[in-house]
Amino acid sequence: MKITIKRPKSKIYDESKYRIYINGQKVATLQENQLQEIEVNDSLITIEARFNWFGSKKLNLKVNDGDVIEFLTNTLFSKASIILVAPIAILWVTTKNFETLWLKWIFGILLAVDVLLILYVLIIARRKWVSINHIKQ
Repeated sequence: MKITIKRPKSKIYDESKYRIYINGQKVATLQENQLQEIEVNDSLITIEARFNWFGSKKLNLKVNDGDVIEFLTNTLFSKASIILVAPIAILWVTTKNFETLWLKWIFGILLAVDVLLILYVLIIARRKWVSINHIKQ
């Protein structure tokens, strides 16, 4: 049976290529605004998308002939990664330059929280970067 996998154009510029895996086997590479028909043998599949360090969760699906599977970028994490990295230099400089101890502590804590959020996005939320949408025909 044939299914269609597609990656619609996202709201943010994204030049990365998604590697699509079905049942652990790489079946396609999708760029933005691209679709491809894939032949699958089973109606029960495990599908996931990966790019660089990030990707989607593995999703178990029951597919039929003609189904469409979309891979969408999670814009929250894409935007959050930029927003989280930006204040590091500002927080570092203000933490080092304040002479008042309580201000140093406050900005030091803000810097630590920012670094922890970046680690969360890079390590724990890395499998939430791409969402999979199954459209049944």
